[in-house]
Amino acid sequence: MAVPDASWAHAFGQRYDLPLPLGFYLAGAGLTVALTFLGSALFLRVEKHMRSAIGIRVPYQVTRFMAPLFRMLAVLALALILTVALFGPASPTQNLATIFIWVIWWVGFVLLSALVVDLWSSLNPFATVVDAALARFEPRKRRSHPPAWAGWLAVFGLIFLSWIELVSDWSENPRAMALIVLLYTLGLFLGAFWLGRSAWFQTADPLTLLFGLLGRLAPIGIQRNRVELRLPTSGLIGHSLSVSQSVFVVALIAIVLFDGISETPIWSAALEWVTESTTLRPWLLTLREHGVDLLKLILSIGLISTILASWVLYTALSFAIWLAAGRGTKFSKIFTGFATSLLPIAVAYHLAHYVFFLMLAGQLIIPALSDPFDLGWALLGDTNGMIDVGVMTAEDVWWIAVIALVTGHALSVLLAHIEASRLFKSHRQAVLSQLPMMVFMVLLTSFSLWVLAQPVVE
Repeated sequence: MAVPDASWAHAFGQRYDLPLPLGFYLAGAGLTVALTFLGSALFLRVEKHMRSAIGIRVPYQVTRFMAPLFRMLAVLALALILTVALFGPASPTQNLATIFIWVIWWVGFVLLSALVVDLWSSLNPFATVVDAALARFEPRKRRSHPPAWAGWLAVFGLIFLSWIELVSDWSENPRAMALIVLLYTLGLFLGAFWLGRSAWFQTADPLTLLFGLLGRLAPIGIQRNRVELRLPTSGLIGHSLSVSQSVFVVALIAIVLFDGISETPIWSAALEWVTESTTLRPWLLTLREHGVDLLKLILSIGLISTILASWVLYTALSFAIWLAAGRGTKFSKIFTGFATSLLPIAVAYHLAHYVFFLMLAGQLIIPALSDPFDLGWALLGDTNGMIDVGVMTAEDVWWIAVIALVTGHALSVLLAHIEASRLFKSHRQAVLSQLPMMVFMVLLTSFSLWVLAQPVVE
């Protein structure tokens, strides 16, 4: 683990020999994160420069007509996805719906929202459909504040969506995906009717919360009549989270990390241990006799265990920060205050883990658009060419992973230091509070990079 002389780039079947031992990269990445902490502690005193932005006002006449137009186009795109999911090809690699949902939207659109601009908050087709449906009903009395438990619905919703993607077969079945989208829309309508539209979408909808948080990382922010140009991640400074939203962020990191671990020899060794265990074998055989899919069961346990372990680790980290800072600040403020600083890590790992998948599987969108219903159409010309597997090399992916992870963790250290300066009264307390955070970031950087360097085992 420490000093191998070669590595397999993640998501490749070809071998890529690193120019330096992997241990050098792990040490260099960890040292970079540690030096970011040192530089922040020594030189960063205020946050005003990070929060500086340039605002560009958009004429009201433009937003008045363009905003409804783009929202309607988003609804039409959703209708097309549903139609193709129901009546298009059964193969997930040929159906426009599965390709668009899991490749273009879940991977590409998430990266666009975090690295460029959040368009989901303005174009959300589900919100447009729900608003149109609610207009036909008598308005209910709206709650001034949503109940505290509503935020936990977003946490469970995120976990369920990740289970659909990583564990179930539904993600590969276009008809099942159509049913899930319809049920999701119905759930949004019932929730908005019950709690009120704003309360439901702001607290309980996992997708609205996800894209809203990611959009604060982006260098471009969109408000009603204003476009804001700002430094990346500066939108997170001073943005307070609830306990459930903090748990949501930690779960997001755990989900992406489990996706990487589940394709490496680590997971294969765990599966082998479970199947060869004399203690577990009778239970497994009994479950299989009752029709339980053992692989899905083990994957589900692995996913939930990773999320639970991440929650425990973050709670322990918050407790260590609380002790290091002298216990003068409420623990709840520390727990919620530093959660936003972890978001750059989630985006960095999402980019490092999925960039090759996006570049490779994203090519499937062209033939799917050319003949969405498998009727022999050629709307975009002849699209029967093979996928270009050389669009990105293993070396490209490795360097993208290194740069993304180091940059993401360094930005997290920077944000954590700014938050510490806001939470604690003295500079000394702020620096001491970040010692546990620095150790955590260095270890997480090295571990994440090590996971991405492992060969893929299916």
